[in-house]
Amino acid sequence: MLFNYLKGDYTLTASDELLNKAPDKDNVSSWALEAMKWATGAALMRGDGGGALRPRYSATRAEIATIFKRFIEIKEDLEVNKPDVPTTCDHVWETTETAMVDVVVHENEENYVFLKDVNSMSICNGCGMDIGQWYIDNRDNYETAAEAEEALNINGTMKGCGHGSTRNSRTVDQTVTIKETKTYAAELPVRKKCTLCGTTKPWSIDDISNRNIWIEHTKEVVVCEAWDEELYIDEDSYKYDEDNNEIFVPAGSLIDTIHHPRRTNTEIEYFENIKTGEKIYVEVSSCKHPKF
Repeated sequence: MLFNYLKGDYTLTASDELLNKAPDKDNVSSWALEAMKWATGAALMRGDGGGALRPRYSATRAEIATIFKRFIEIKEDLEVNKPDVPTTCDHVWETTETAMVDVVVHENEENYVFLKDVNSMSICNGCGMDIGQWYIDNRDNYETAAEAEEALNINGTMKGCGHGSTRNSRTVDQTVTIKETKTYAAELPVRKKCTLCGTTKPWSIDDISNRNIWIEHTKEVVVCEAWDEELYIDEDSYKYDEDNNEIFVPAGSLIDTIHHPRRTNTEIEYFENIKTGEKIYVEVSSCKHPKF
């Protein structure tokens, strides 16, 4: 009650530093949390000898008298330091400072990149086969990783090799998966000032975190071009149809006329506030890291 009485006429500071030290802080009801932060921060309530606030207990007459004595002192101090501006101002904000703010970050690991002369960590010590590249080239030929591993073991048996430990002592051309990070940023106000009373406030990224108010508008873009390279299987193998029937695939069969087809993705163009119609246009920056 005292908190609500004051906050209409004064600027109150609510700090949870002292409240967090109370052993029974979790007993404070959610609706009273802000008021309790203010009451403890202003030393209106200091707790018992052990620092407990006992928010669900009845207060004694002496405790209430102490609280009101402290409250009078707090109010007098607030009155002396009361700013000479209206506290119930219908703020009219203007932007005083802007900056590029990261709005959202997306990560994608489904793209590919072709690298030349790289030290591969997946070259078989026994036969020199690029194990990692084989998995990439044959990823669509098997239903599960276990089936692919079994096929790789058969490959090793036919070559008289167990495909054991790998090395990085030679360079090869290879296709590797990449991890692409896209960061969407916008020129946004980071501080605003009321033209009526002079009050300033910072802008927070949390202001657009509510997806019930802000919606993303996207456009479709190509994120990875394909390259022309007919892909053939190196050995006899099998794959499965939708009924799980085994289909024989002889060595030399054409798997794909274009190695890793063109892939598209959606990219954020702007955020729109469905209540106010405000739009925040974003710029995207991208960073790709090969994943070995």
